[in-house]
Amino acid sequence: MNLFAKEDRCVSPNLIKIKLPELPEVQTIVNDLDKKIVGKKILGVLYCDAKKLIKESSFEKFKKEIKNKKILKAERRAKNILVHLSDEKILSVHLKMTGHLLIVKNSKLKAKNLGATSSQIIIKNGKWAGNNLPKELKEPKNQFIHLVLELSGGEVLALSDMRKFAEVKLVDNGYLRILDQKLGPEPLDTGFDIKCFKNIIKSSKGKIKQALMDQSKISGIGNTYADEILFFSGVRPDRLVGSLKEVEINMIFRSIKDILKKAIKLRGTSTADFRDTEGKEGGYQKVRYVYQRKGEKCRKCGSIIKKIKQGGRGTCFCPVCQK
Repeated sequence: MNLFAKEDRCVSPNLIKIKLPELPEVQTIVNDLDKKIVGKKILGVLYCDAKKLIKESSFEKFKKEIKNKKILKAERRAKNILVHLSDEKILSVHLKMTGHLLIVKNSKLKAKNLGATSSQIIIKNGKWAGNNLPKELKEPKNQFIHLVLELSGGEVLALSDMRKFAEVKLVDNGYLRILDQKLGPEPLDTGFDIKCFKNIIKSSKGKIKQALMDQSKISGIGNTYADEILFFSGVRPDRLVGSLKEVEINMIFRSIKDILKKAIKLRGTSTADFRDTEGKEGGYQKVRYVYQRKGEKCRKCGSIIKKIKQGGRGTCFCPVCQK
């Protein structure tokens, strides 16, 4: 019996609520990786049913080169997960729409011994199977497994991605310079101060929400947190950047820091597919004020949250609290 048989799952995009992982979700995963797998060795690729996820290399080359690499540290750049490895290599993962990484303990799992035992977790048709399966892994959002790396110490690192849009690369350290050339400053770095933000605003045109989401200007902010940041700033998302007063610019700057830090503390937003490395939901969705709350009452003033289309995306705001 082929325990790792490929299963073709086609899902209608009209039936899926999408919330792309943004800075807080990616940082949550990176913090977990840094805590749980640093110092371990990648023993090899245990499973892959979607070789197209591997970019800038053939799957066979990726499989050969990543084997026996030691994990040194994990970090985030914008929405990119960067796992630094020995021999000056980096495992780069971009989660795209529906991806997330899972760390699963499985001390009896062996790449050359795929027969299930009483305590063994296996992968069958791209889904977790076997005995003693943790309840989080039984959840549908965690059942789209397309790449599994076996780690030393009896663990695996797995990519779950319903749409198979995630990108995985094994690159040299020079890749960091390429990213830096394309991306704006990190909003939680000390170098991102009010002066830096005002310069970004000054060089921007169009509407404020688009400016916040422009990765070449500020890294990591997407649809979710742009909505939340602008609510707490009291600024409508469709305001032109040139119309902003200095006090509003200052409020947006403070809200960027506050909202992103709060979302990281709550381990991200799980209104759709995002799960942490244990397969659990984040907590920010429980406290959000406007994102995906069309037709609900504003938590601050009681008015009805409205939704407009902006830049092809749904944008929610309070017509009373935001001017």
